[in-house]
Amino acid sequence: MSTEFKSRTIAVLAVDGENFSVNGFYADQERNASWYTITRSRDGNVIVDKCTQFPTHESIRELIH
Repeated sequence: MSTEFKSRTIAVLAVDGENFSVNGFYADQERNASWYTITRSRDGNVIVDKCTQFPTHESIRELIH
């Protein structure tokens, strides 16, 4: 039996004039996300896939600079 994951947009964070969408991936009926994906809103590019902790403004800033 395989685990099915569902994605939900949790937040849109503005960092240094750019917006980043944070999606959480949830296993079956779990309340807490198993991982997060950070996507640049303007072009849809994935910045980080399978981030284990919810990103902060500062952690996103470090990734893009």
